[in-house]
Amino acid sequence: MKKALSFIALGFAIATMQSCTQEETPTKLAMQGNWELVSAKDAAGNDITSQIAFPVTAIQLTDDNGMLGTQGPMFTRIVYGDSKWIEVSGKIKQVFDYANLRMNTGEFFVGENVQPTFTVEAKLQATAAAGGVLSDILQLVGVNTSFFQQVIYHKFTNVTVTFPDKGEASRSFFQNSNNNNNNNGYNTMVWEFTDNTQAFYNYKDQNGNSIVWNGFPVENFKRGTYTFRKFTTGLNDFVKSRQ
Repeated sequence: MKKALSFIALGFAIATMQSCTQEETPTKLAMQGNWELVSAKDAAGNDITSQIAFPVTAIQLTDDNGMLGTQGPMFTRIVYGDSKWIEVSGKIKQVFDYANLRMNTGEFFVGENVQPTFTVEAKLQATAAAGGVLSDILQLVGVNTSFFQQVIYHKFTNVTVTFPDKGEASRSFFQNSNNNNNNNGYNTMVWEFTDNTQAFYNYKDQNGNSIVWNGFPVENFKRGTYTFRKFTTGLNDFVKSRQ
């Protein structure tokens, strides 16, 4: 009888573990929260984290598809590459006024359930009250003055998104019988801009209609891998603590 009960208990445990493993958190839900960029690598595997953290790259992804944070330098480098980056980085603090918590905005879009890719649109704009404008950077990277815009929308589709530690939630089931939150294991998020990623650049007219921006070749964006780690403090407090 004891053996029979043991087999039943074992079978229940295995079934429970399989259920936890199979029922993955929807990608959009897993992406929501506050994230710090902890590693950035270019297509060759070179570490470029320090090049785009001024002084930290932190983003907040919300349930209404919003993106808020200090992602301006990161997307500036993705779009315009490392050409003249030393000169560009010298302008970053003037153009993106993060010391006064003037964040950049954008959006992200994901299909239902579990998805391998998503779309992100970074809104690059000058946030400084004085001392720097986006055209300063555009001029450095060789954009013709006829294409200067104060706000440019850089959209990337087919960006790969993965969560390397997502299995931790199911693995911890037997360590804590009260743990039934699959999202506990989604604390690391990796974005990959690959050859399958496509770029689209736009600006908007006085009525808010999108117009193709041809100021920089879309095929020239830099492929790379960006690893984020979730944090639980507020975005503003987190950025303040790194100033």
